[in-house]
Formats: sequence, C-alpha cells, structure tokens
Amino acid sequence: MLTFRILARNGKLNQVEIDHLVKKEVALEPPHQQESLKFIPEAFWGAVKGLESIKTFEHIINNMESEPHLYKKWYTDEKPEECDLPKSIKDIGLFHRILLLRAVRPDRLSNALTNYVEIEMGTKYVEASPFNIEETYHEMNPQTPTFFVLFPGVDPTPEVELIGS
Repeated sequence: MLTFRILARNGKLNQVEIDHLVKKEVALEPPHQQESLKFIPEAFWGAVKGLESIKTFEHIINNMESEPHLYKKWYTDEKPEECDLPKSIKDIGLFHRILLLRAVRPDRLSNALTNYVEIEMGTKYVEASPFNIEETYHEMNPQTPTFFVLFPGVDPTPEVELIGS
C-alpha cells in the first residue's frame, strides 16, 4: 500500500483508483449479463459494473458486449496479466489492468501486483536477498535470539555450525 501512496504523491497514480483497488467497488444491482458474457462468473459481474466509476472503464460493459469473444479469450488465458487485452482496452496502463484483474480474475492479482512493483520500483522490491548467516549473527545476542522457520529441503545446520566454531 505504501508503494501506491508514493506513486500517488508523485502523480503517477490517482488516489481514487488506488482506493478502488483496495476496496473493489461492486454494484449492488448490476445490469443483466448477456449470455455471451456468461464465462464471467455472476459473482464478479457486480465488480465489472463497479469498474465503470473509473473513467478508463466507463464503457467496459458495452465494450465487453461488443467483443465477447476477445474478452473470453483474455479471461480464460492462463496468465491474463501478461497476454494481450481485447481491442477496446488494449492501450490501458498496467495499473488499470490490475483493476480489471481485481474485478474478474482475482486469482491473478498477486502476480500482476508483483509485476507492477518490479516495473515501477525495481527488482529489489520483489526478490528476497539470500539468507546470510554472518549478517544475522551480528544482530544476535542473549537478548535477541534467532529462530529458524524450516522448510522441506532447507537445512541451516551447516551454516549455524560454521558460525559457532
């Protein structure tokens, strides 16, 4: 969230759109969903209508109704955050793509946000640096112990023994 606030302060993002990402505006009484758009679950249709409050998406439902096959192709793609968008919205920015994913493909939102942060701020904000026991050792003392959360295939014992010797 801090990333978005910084980008809003720098004029790269609109605060209303950031709020929309966080709150996901959903229309309480969405319009009838055309048969050709039934590939979008009914539970998400209200969020599609909610997108219309953003200028970029003010005609999203009309666009979907005029190009249902293109929207279905995009929607059913394994990685819609990376594939080409339908013609009517092909030029939207990456943040607006995130808003669209939030509305209809929330399962892909995490990947899209990671891509966005990497592009806007750099790789160092999305990739964790490798664990360095020597750096950690200098922070340890009897009042500040270190706990290791172990995962299958990861064993810090050799590194701990090396520091202990």
